[in-house]
Amino acid sequence: MAAVTSTGLAVDERGAGTPVVLVHGQPGSARAWGPVVQRLPSDLRVLVPDRPGYGRTLRAAAGLEENAAVLADELARRRASPAVVVGHSYGGGIALLLAARRPDLVAALVLVGSIGGRGSVNTLDHLLAVPGAGEAAAAAGLVATPALARLRTLAVGLRGSRRMLAARLASTLPDDDLAVPGGEVARTARSFAVEQRALVVESDRLERAIPQVLAPTTVVSGTWDTVVPPSAQAALARSVPGARLVRLEGVGHFVARDAPDVLAATIEEAARSVTRWVD
Repeated sequence: MAAVTSTGLAVDERGAGTPVVLVHGQPGSARAWGPVVQRLPSDLRVLVPDRPGYGRTLRAAAGLEENAAVLADELARRRASPAVVVGHSYGGGIALLLAARRPDLVAALVLVGSIGGRGSVNTLDHLLAVPGAGEAAAAAGLVATPALARLRTLAVGLRGSRRMLAARLASTLPDDDLAVPGGEVARTARSFAVEQRALVVESDRLERAIPQVLAPTTVVSGTWDTVVPPSAQAALARSVPGARLVRLEGVGHFVARDAPDVLAATIEEAARSVTRWVD
């Protein structure tokens, strides 16, 4: 059961020990982390918020900087720091800004299919930031998600000579866990558009902040990612001082869904390293 706190965030929490915070992408919700949460040990304190504008959090959507500030307030309020902060996609940009602005709150970063590297904001991102375009595209995608999820199920079942093509298709398509209730489509689409405009406006600010990140950082990149190009994620790993790049062969953008064992192990490794350093 999620508790809605003074920051307005709905946050799932389980376990005890080193804090681990899982920050979802755009659009999305805490549900996206389900396969990873199931695989993390109970001696880690795992916190999974619905970000502003999504899921059970009623607080309005905001840009990268404001998301980072809200998350900082939540970690301070819960005394859940320094934490291992794990960010997926847009959530990776939030995690980077949090680490740059509030290094006291971040013990380590795990960035998964993350924005931030040169080339992660492209022409399509700029088009989706045009007023009206982002809302329409997001709404269309959300309405189509159930049908795309069924197509993914069919692709997963293909064998023989078409197996590789089907696997690549399945890695790019959403599943039912990414669907939102019909009554939430309009709100989620608006939140997507707000964040998309903020992404374009704040991308230079994010890029300037990256070299300021001092926390040990692991960048996890799927070689089949079609949302944030692997080249941009490699550039991000080069930009964060001392960062390590982990390439997952045959994995797309939805790493938590398609490679939860590897991702959970990577997160646990980061948490254990922090614990050993503190001890």
